[in-house]
Amino acid sequence: MSQQYFSDSEWTTLTQAPIQAVLAVILSDKTDPVTFLKEAKAAIEILLAETERQDVSNDLVKSLQASLKAMNANETLTGEQLVLKREFQLLGKLQTLKSAAEGRNQALAHLQQVSGILAAKVTIEQARQLKDWLLSVARKVAEAVKEAGWLGGLGGEAVSQAEASTLSAISKALDTNL
Repeated sequence: MSQQYFSDSEWTTLTQAPIQAVLAVILSDKTDPVTFLKEAKAAIEILLAETERQDVSNDLVKSLQASLKAMNANETLTGEQLVLKREFQLLGKLQTLKSAAEGRNQALAHLQQVSGILAAKVTIEQARQLKDWLLSVARKVAEAVKEAGWLGGLGGEAVSQAEASTLSAISKALDTNL
């Protein structure tokens, strides 16, 4: 299954799904600025790493990875410089929001659209595998930075209750079973 089976609008919606899942997680907690920036950086690093994964067997996920990787192919920056540029792009996107709740709700609505596109265009198994991949990316981001610890993380939670709630909401938006 590849891009050719989808309209341009549908494909754009699918390629934006990973960042939307990540945004939902990042916007779930009221954290301090340092923790927020750490989460944003971790999210970008995870998304970039996901485009490089070779162990994916689902053709639709591979096609999405290839599209996401192609978006970076024209990029002259690499490594930390690319991560930093993507962080600034993410922060720019966040500046357009009225509130974190608005951004989280928009991200969840986007993921519901993804679920609808998948229901109309792909097999149940292909849809399940893509949804599982998106949820795993979101979970990796949620687990990337310890939350609410003493003195900068000591004794903090790997996944905060707000992040766990958001992961559940992502699962519901994608119509999966968490």
